[in-house]
Amino acid sequence: MQVSRVAKRGCGTCRDRKILCDRGKPPCLQCTRSKRKCKGYGLRLSWPSAGDDRRGIVLNQQSWHEVTISDSFTSYEHLVRIYSRDVELHYHLTASLSARPTLRIPMPWNPSILEAGGPDLFQYFQSAASQSLAIFGHDPAHLGSILMRIGLTGNSPSSSAVVYALLAHSSLHRYGVQEQAFKLKISSLKALAAASTSELSATEAIQHVAAGMLLCSFEVHQSSCTSSQWTWYINGVKEVLRATCPRQYRKDKEVIALMDWVYYHNVMARFTMRHWSGEAAELPWNPSNVWPEGITQVPPSKTRMPVGDCVSRAEQSTLTTLHLLSELCDAVSTRPHFAAMTAEELEDYKSFLRVLDWRCRSNAIDPHSKETPGMTTVEELYRLATLVYLHRASGDALGQPARTQQYIDKGLILFSQLAACERQFPVFILGSEARTDEERAIVLDLVSRTEKKSSSRSLNHVKMLLQAVWAQDDLADGELDYWDKMSTIISCCSIVPSLV
Repeated sequence: MQVSRVAKRGCGTCRDRKILCDRGKPPCLQCTRSKRKCKGYGLRLSWPSAGDDRRGIVLNQQSWHEVTISDSFTSYEHLVRIYSRDVELHYHLTASLSARPTLRIPMPWNPSILEAGGPDLFQYFQSAASQSLAIFGHDPAHLGSILMRIGLTGNSPSSSAVVYALLAHSSLHRYGVQEQAFKLKISSLKALAAASTSELSATEAIQHVAAGMLLCSFEVHQSSCTSSQWTWYINGVKEVLRATCPRQYRKDKEVIALMDWVYYHNVMARFTMRHWSGEAAELPWNPSNVWPEGITQVPPSKTRMPVGDCVSRAEQSTLTTLHLLSELCDAVSTRPHFAAMTAEELEDYKSFLRVLDWRCRSNAIDPHSKETPGMTTVEELYRLATLVYLHRASGDALGQPARTQQYIDKGLILFSQLAACERQFPVFILGSEARTDEERAIVLDLVSRTEKKSSSRSLNHVKMLLQAVWAQDDLADGELDYWDKMSTIISCCSIVPSLV
């Protein structure tokens, strides 16, 4: 005796006709009698009709064909993806169950053979490429004019090195990574080598510094995995300064701007090297070793530098912020181990942090500064980023989480107000604190606006580091140790990331 099979629900045809189905198998009697094809009882995909309030996704705005290409690209700017390397890094952070993955940025090579003339590239540097020079407290265009005058002074191999480095940076900025830019870079290096065979005059020493910093800027402009030599150039510049010490230029405003440029890159490099573990040129930990006596001095914790020190064209609050960040790198050189400290050592450590915190909070940005409003905002972002890093890297030893959150909130508000932020340190430090989708959208919007400016260098490293930090925060069950998280993620980079 054959047992008839009965389905749990009606067939697709009867459901479409909205009639009662006898649920017989094979085809139901209703379909058999009406001579209709029975659609069966399997899983069916449906699309919500317009006006169906019970459905969560209803296309009730513009049709798909009306969506523009720019709209589709804009939506992708806010996607934060989690890759297999993020999962590997999560296990490495939480249980050390896997090897640390490597974060690499490909080199966007332009195979075109370019023959742009020197005068054309020189003029382009003056009008556009100089804007991408990363300096803090000075106008990049003004620095570019200084470099051009330094390169056109005399006819020595040192001056030629400056001109070749300047043209290399201009070619890289205009055409991307291509053969002509590297040929000009090599020509600059050869000129520096030729100049080093004899004793350098004071002018040639300044030209050596300018050429070295231009080559450093060349390396960090694209931030690809081949740009690992930028720390070498900083070390080379400092060796020249130690050996020559051009005292007669100690009050020259243009030379001071050049020294501030070197000092800014050195402080940013020292910050990154605190967290990066790999093979790179060693940077001295003591900032006083960077400068020969008479060039510049780290000012004391006062609002003005003593008479006789080098007077910089940069705002005093700007220099103080960099000096405090440099001191902070020394104060939190490693993850603090409070359990291993005696009560007296712990109190001394907290007292020192309180002094740094007070000095940083007291370093208020003058709203009537001669700098442009955008630069004043960037200086405030550096101050906020330094305060956040102080509290996070010290393991919140001062016990001020509410105040730290206020710094973060203020920084995100400034992010939303800025048209762009070419300086990457505050973007990384404050952006790493974004927890919600709305906060991360603010950071990504700022990065997107900055990348569209011709004055911006590549933000590939910052974007990659931010997304890695956000991925670890999302994957973790609780709060990760700040020092371990930052050190592990920065160390995943195949080269030392530059956050200038």
